Amino acid sequence: MGLDQYAYVRAQERKVKEASGDEYTTVDSEQEFYWRKHSRLQEFMDRLWHDKGNEQDFNCQYLELTEDDLLRLQDAIANNYADHFCEGGFFWGHQFQEQAVQEYKEDDTAFVQAALEAVRDGERVIYSCWW
Repeated sequence: MGLDQYAYVRAQERKVKEASGDEYTTVDSEQEFYWRKHSRLQEFMDRLWHDKGNEQDFNCQYLELTEDDLLRLQDAIANNYADHFCEGGFFWGHQFQEQAVQEYKEDDTAFVQAALEAVRDGERVIYSCWW
């Protein structure tokens, strides 16, 4: 168990209906990014989720990122997420968040670059998490 995080670049949401009749939304994308227990990235996204007026829990939701959001994320990455310390959340990997910041820095930067390009081309970028 733990935090799994996904970002979808050039994303399209679609509804899926199972044989049982259950429906759910999924995302198809040109490029997908994945993180495991990157608690400071999650802290950033969780705050962003609530800043956008969402009141429900962020778990298993889709958050569309704008150019401004991505520029803020770019600044947070450059600053080693100094303002996004994770206070807790065993399943989020808070106990090794400093190491995760360093281990994921290259991936985070690659994501922001790809995402900015997509958004500037009029495409969608979506972040989602599951814990």
